[in-house]
Amino acid sequence: MAQLSIANDAHWHELRAKHIGGSDVAVLFGMSAFKSKWQLWMEKAGRLDAEDLSGNSAVQAGKFLEAGIAAWAASKWGMTLAKVEEYYVADDCAGLGATLDFATQDGVPVEIKWSARGHGWLYAGDTITHAPDSYILQVQHQMSCYGGDYAWLVALIDNEPRRMKIKRSESIIASIKTEVAEFWQSITDNVEPDPDFNLDGDAISRLLEQAPITDVTLPEEAVALFAEHNAAKAEAKAADARVEAAKAELLLMAQRAMQGTNGDQTKAIVRAGDHKLTISTVAPNFGTVVTQEMVGTSIGTRKGYQTVRIV
Repeated sequence: MAQLSIANDAHWHELRAKHIGGSDVAVLFGMSAFKSKWQLWMEKAGRLDAEDLSGNSAVQAGKFLEAGIAAWAASKWGMTLAKVEEYYVADDCAGLGATLDFATQDGVPVEIKWSARGHGWLYAGDTITHAPDSYILQVQHQMSCYGGDYAWLVALIDNEPRRMKIKRSESIIASIKTEVAEFWQSITDNVEPDPDFNLDGDAISRLLEQAPITDVTLPEEAVALFAEHNAAKAEAKAADARVEAAKAELLLMAQRAMQGTNGDQTKAIVRAGDHKLTISTVAPNFGTVVTQEMVGTSIGTRKGYQTVRIV
């Protein structure tokens, strides 16, 4: 392994752009529900700016909660944990790099997950017995760059830190290195993977924003896509109309059931069988009064953006 000092945040982003990191490796194996291999390829090839997640609430939560979970875990299990400030790259696989969350005093990697709930998580007491495959893969990826015979996955589950000891798997690490090498070779050879249109809509829109805007004529095969879009849109519109009609009928039934009662709640629940409808009263917002001192202040500004309308 090689250890690289990180000069600043810009340098860290530069290193990440040149390597397949822990958040990328699941994409290569088709395990990501948020990003396709096509989007990753476009970003690493420099054709598409990496998505700005600095304002993402989940990213911000992780930034502030990881240290607290690590401190709690250290206290709970008598672990000595230190934040890892360096960037690690694999000596035997170009373009494979990792940023670790923490490491023990013995050099054991520790990955922190703050939102561990739902599908893929099982535990018995303090021990995680099953974690999502993408996280197991991420930890193996970290060991491929950092080293170690095992690593800890620490997650906050049901308001308690719980952990899993993950042994190093040479077969998984070999598969990671093979995928990474093939991925970078595809960029060198300019072999673009097929997009996943169920995942890549936002990324394609961002790519369009980088293109010159001019009139073009698409090939004949695009006609069928226009027809598919319009048919699906019509079906969605009809479904929305059914939703609104059913909602209106339910609200009328609720209004008639409440007629003559003396309730003054700001929130009410209307039940029927196993179903329920919640009605909430939201206090009015009278907006901002513009005073003399505020003259010249921009209120309600927005950035420029593109709109797409298909007819």
